[in-house]
Parts: sequence; structure tokens; C-alpha cells
Amino acid sequence: MRKDPISLIALITFLLVRGTRTLNITDVKTPSGWVRGYEENYESGQVYRFIKIPYAEPPIGELRFQKTRPIREWIDMKGIRDINGPQCPQVISPTPGFDTLQNDEDCLYLNVYVPGKISKDNQLSVMVWIHGGGFVFGGASQYKPQKIVLGGNVIVVTINYRLGLFGFLNLHDPLAPGNYGLWDQVEALRWIQKNIAAFGGNPKSITIFGQSAGGMSVSLLALIHSNEGLFQRAISQSGAVSFFAIAGKKAEGKTNEVLLKNTNCKRERVSETLSCLQNLPAENITEAVTLTEFVNPDNITAEIGSMTPTVDGYLIKKDLAYPENWDDRIYQLFRSIDFMSGTTDGEGNVGFFNIPQNVLTKLNVSATEAVPKSVLCQVLAPMFVQTGAGNIPSLTQEICDYYTAEDVDEQSNKVFEFYGDSWFIAPSNIMLSIHANNKENTKTFQYLFTQPSPFPLLPRELLPSWLKGAGHGDELHLLFIISRDHIPEEKLKTIDLAAVDRLSMDFIQYWTNFAKFG
Repeated sequence: MRKDPISLIALITFLLVRGTRTLNITDVKTPSGWVRGYEENYESGQVYRFIKIPYAEPPIGELRFQKTRPIREWIDMKGIRDINGPQCPQVISPTPGFDTLQNDEDCLYLNVYVPGKISKDNQLSVMVWIHGGGFVFGGASQYKPQKIVLGGNVIVVTINYRLGLFGFLNLHDPLAPGNYGLWDQVEALRWIQKNIAAFGGNPKSITIFGQSAGGMSVSLLALIHSNEGLFQRAISQSGAVSFFAIAGKKAEGKTNEVLLKNTNCKRERVSETLSCLQNLPAENITEAVTLTEFVNPDNITAEIGSMTPTVDGYLIKKDLAYPENWDDRIYQLFRSIDFMSGTTDGEGNVGFFNIPQNVLTKLNVSATEAVPKSVLCQVLAPMFVQTGAGNIPSLTQEICDYYTAEDVDEQSNKVFEFYGDSWFIAPSNIMLSIHANNKENTKTFQYLFTQPSPFPLLPRELLPSWLKGAGHGDELHLLFIISRDHIPEEKLKTIDLAAVDRLSMDFIQYWTNFAKFG
């Protein structure tokens, strides 16, 4: 696709110059009620942002650990205060470049960003962003999509959803079946389907997209048949249905055991246990279970805690990560939509931060110097095989033999190559293959991102020099406005910002063209 030089310069200028806020406002009447938007001016156009719009009833009190309740129609104006809504309760510190936001259980809000003049006649394509963060951290307002909005002339909606135990505690009872975070996402999509036309959006041209846990969410939503009609396309960035996206029963049981012990809420009846948990302060729950509780350095094994989606029998009726038959009717929706998925070439680099120190100590390893084959063969491979297939030593040995190199640095990279392959790349490839080989007249696209970010989510100064490739999340700065304040001034001077912005423009064109045309 040829690009007009003048519009190219305008967009680069837009990417380089921070937008200015004005006092100009616009009020929009939606089927749910009135909302207020605020104007932002950029070199290449205007964006109206509507923030902190409630899409569901606050999940507090007796609604904690319950399926999402639709929001009742409101009378007063929403968004009248130009402030971001809170993010859902979480304990992990924010990623560099993202805003620090208040935590609050009353967090089921979404933000709508609209290019130019708002008119019901616009019929713009809509992109719904589902943030990542391992299902335990992150928030909608951390992602500022004005680059996408203006670069692609689309509406972007960013959504909050419940995280951690608040989002995924499964007590194996209809009173508390889990997957509340996924129910939140579904309810947000229903709200968008009902209301987006009032902003000039086309409810028949909706693309869901997300990265990491957001990408896993996108993949799960695309595999749930009851979501038919809520979206027409899906982009899964560095996240697909996998053993991490759906927790096993062993991990669920371990999580519940630790939670109930640390909160002293274990009761004979589930109703009493639930009531106890619903009446605790939110911080008691966020602090009750940490992922490091599942690491046992004595036998160098790890169980992945269940703060992720589970098979609940309602929203997710079977283990979608290991289907018996991909021709099952349950996958009809997935086959009927356009699908794009991909990864970075250094996805496994995120694993550098995920190997617990007590495991490294047990193996007498200094990760900054090198990560030997023992970490792969005694920790990562056995954990992966055990989680996905059971205790099969021969399969573990095959993995060890395959990810082998003579050079010390190369072997270190092989360890994290396996991490990336098993968690992100293989699941993405499997879903792409299944979608591409169906009989429906739908489109399948794959991408591979290989350009390390000058503004990485994972601070490069904390990573060893021998790690190769574009890391997990390295593409996000191309889509969203991310603060550069945490980058030292001397380092900023060495970055070719014009080249970064040219790549950003290309990236946005690929994404928004897919959203418009498939």
C-alpha cells in the first residue's frame, strides 16, 4: 500500500507531539444514558475521549465472586469529571511507562475514544482492547489508544475486568463458579453492541484485540459459542488458549486451600465460605495468595496457581486448551470470524523474571551470568509436561535434547526459547492452523514481530546482555501512547524516534485495516 508523503509527515508529527486538551465537550445520549466526552487536539485531527463509563453493576458486597450484572440505565451524566476510573484490585507494581492508578473493587468501567466529529452516520469500525497482565494486574486506562484512533480512523474501546482471585476464584459450586473476569469482558461487549452506534460506531464491525492475558482472553472469547454476534474479528497478540489460559483442577485446589487457610474462611458449607470471603476487606484477599506460594525448591517443581480462567460448566464447558475434536459445534464461532494471531521472536524473555530465586539458589545458578540446561531439564520442562500430559519422563527428555546448544549464551537463550514456545508461540500456531484449515470463508493472518522496543515493558537494564530478540510486549509502544519519562535523557538521544514512528504507522495500518476489512 502506497502512502501519501504529506499524510505520512502529518502522522509522524502527531506521533511525536503530545496532544492538547481543550475545554470543548460533547454529550452523547446512549441507550444506557448520557455520557460526556472531552476533546483532544493533535496535528492530524481530534479525538473525543469518554472515560469511566460503567458497563456493569459494581461487583461489591454480595456481588463479589458473582457473575457480572448488567448496568441499569442511568439518569445523571456519566464522565462529567474528566478523570480515569480505578483499576481492579491487584498487588503487582505498574509496568514502566504506564500510569499508576487507584485500585477499587468498583472498577467495571470502559473508555471510548472517537476520531473527529461524532455522528451516528459515521459507521466506524470498532476495536475493543482487552489488556494483559497475567490475569492479575493491569487496567484499561493505562493504554492510551489515540494513535490507533487517528491513524486508522476507528473507534477504540478499552475495558476493565476483574483480576486475580476477584476475577477467577472457583469454589466448584454454582454459588461461586469462577470466570467472573471473563463474564465482565462478555458484559462489556454486550454494552458496546448496544451503545456503540451512538458514538458513530458500527456494531457489525467490531474487532476484539488484546496482548498476553488479553490475547488469551480474546482467544477464549472466540471459542465460546454463546458470544456469537458480539464481534466479527479477533486479534490475539502473544496469547492463545493454552495450559496457562485455563487452570487445571490441581492448581485450582491448591489456590483455594491457600486462600481459605490465610483468610480463615474455610467452612463446612460453600454458602458460609462465600459469605466469609465476601465480607473481608479487599486487601485481605489480594494479599492472601501469591504465585510464589506454589514453588517448592526442595524437589524443584512448581504448580501454577489458579488465578486464571477455569472450566466452570457455564461459560467454559470443557477444557478448550486440549480439545477432543476441533470440529465440535462449540468452535463454530471461531470458524466464522476473521482471526489474526502472532508473537514476538523473544517471547520467552519474560521467563527471566518468572524463575523464583529459591529455585535458582537450589540449582546454584546466577541467572544474570547464564541459565544452564538444568533449569530447563529440572524445572521448566517437567512442569510443562506434568501440566499438559502428566508424568512422562521420555517427553521431558526429548524437550531437553531439542533445546540444546554448545555455547553458554546460546544455551541460556534456548532455555527461554522453550519458555516462549510453550507458553505463547506453539499455542498461537495451533489456533492459527485450526482456523486456517476450516471450511468457512474467513481470513487467517499470522505475524512475527522481531524489532526490540526502545521503550520495553521489561526494563532492559534488568535483563542480561545475552538475551536475544523482541521481548514480550515489545510491540505495544507502536499501538499506544506510552510515557517515555522513565527513559534516561542520554538514552533517548540515541533513539531514532522518526524510525520508531514510521514503524508505528505501519503497525497501526496493519491492525486497523484488518479491523475494517479482515
